[in-house]
Amino acid sequence: MSKVVVIRLAEKPDVSGLSEEQYRTLLYHGLSALSDGKPSRQVLSDLMPRGVVGMKTNCLTGRFNSTPTVLIDALTHLLIEAGIKENNIVIWERSNRELTKAGFALNASSFGRRCLGTDTNGVGYSREFYSCGEVNSLVSKVLTDLVDHNINVPILKDHSIAGLSGGIKNMFGAIHNPNKYHLTNCDPYAAQVINLEPLRTKQRLTVMDAVRVQYHGGPGFNPKHVVMYGGIVISADPVAADSIGLKIIEQYRAQNDLPALWQDHRPVKYLQTAAKLGLGIADESRIDLRTIHVDSNGSSKPGELFP
Repeated sequence: MSKVVVIRLAEKPDVSGLSEEQYRTLLYHGLSALSDGKPSRQVLSDLMPRGVVGMKTNCLTGRFNSTPTVLIDALTHLLIEAGIKENNIVIWERSNRELTKAGFALNASSFGRRCLGTDTNGVGYSREFYSCGEVNSLVSKVLTDLVDHNINVPILKDHSIAGLSGGIKNMFGAIHNPNKYHLTNCDPYAAQVINLEPLRTKQRLTVMDAVRVQYHGGPGFNPKHVVMYGGIVISADPVAADSIGLKIIEQYRAQNDLPALWQDHRPVKYLQTAAKLGLGIADESRIDLRTIHVDSNGSSKPGELFP
């Protein structure tokens, strides 16, 4: 069994999104639930006991629906509480341009929390190719050389080709040639990308932002198809996290009279491929799903996945 925690605000959030304090509260409760009651700092320390921690963002849509800066700030706070030095935290993305458009302040210095794109001078991609199946790619040196552990911090949304853009699809941003791997709904490519040695061995946690869920018209921002779900999805299993994310997407598609993704010729086949590669669990019957609601006072209790 793989455990996934979906933790939501009990009240519908404001359209402007969550504050850092609200994210921090969700993370405290969510990480504790992931470990059956351990404090969040202990959970993070167990997963990442030493070294440099990367946080891979998704900044494709600028400030409209990218990984929120306040979510990254909240995670930074918790990592520091867990004993990670501030300069040993690295927020990263494909390019500096994407990071700045999403509101992040770049910093490649030896002081403070680092934030940089793969295109930063002195970073770039690995000299050697990494291969799995049909995938043969250079990998960002942020992942191969700079960090010891990686937290994947994607946005939950629809994707016009892959069907689902969650944690697995977000790691296309770690390779130099993602354009080659969009045929046949990104299957088997998306699974094979996360099975590349640096990605597979350094992935520790998925923290998927589901405050605004775009259930159609992605991956670009389309406010017509956005619902305020008000939560985050947390798991150490990248396949299980995306499988629950897919369940959320499909629910809102059905509620809004849209066909299921497979009926829309966008089946999310790469989840089953990833499971066959041993990268995680895609079968919902083998996922231990915990859904928690947090009220305005910061108190938590079991809740439902959907209103």
